[in-house]
Amino acid sequence: MTDDDSCVPPPPDQLPPIRAISDLDRLWRSLKGPWGFSRPQVWCVVLGPVGKWTSILLKIDDCPERPDVEQVAKLLGVLTSVVLDSVPGGSVALLYARPGGDDQRAGDRLWARELDAAGRRVPVDVWPVFLATDDRVRIVAPDDLAA
Repeated sequence: MTDDDSCVPPPPDQLPPIRAISDLDRLWRSLKGPWGFSRPQVWCVVLGPVGKWTSILLKIDDCPERPDVEQVAKLLGVLTSVVLDSVPGGSVALLYARPGGDDQRAGDRLWARELDAAGRRVPVDVWPVFLATDDRVRIVAPDDLAA
């Protein structure tokens, strides 16, 4: 998003639950808004049981072009601890976002693969990974996750 980060979601009690991929797509589009992104970032949302909103929304700015496997594993470890300790039965949703057009880049695939792989290694539900650019928000296709 732009540097002013003016897109802040409404309070959790005013948001509909995330129960389907289309709900998650709508969430990520609302965070992107018409502004796009000023730098590469990862967004993480912890959802309660049955997709109920929590106030746990994390944005990590200035992500490198290539993900650090250990750092991504630590991130998912922290998110897992939050779910297990504070939101039993909850889930995690992840988005990798970067400025620029919709041309898919090698770094996009690397981030998607690593976020997906780390999500598969934790004992909580992790939604399919999404990718956002200034032009588009989309779910990462299985072909993009294949090595």
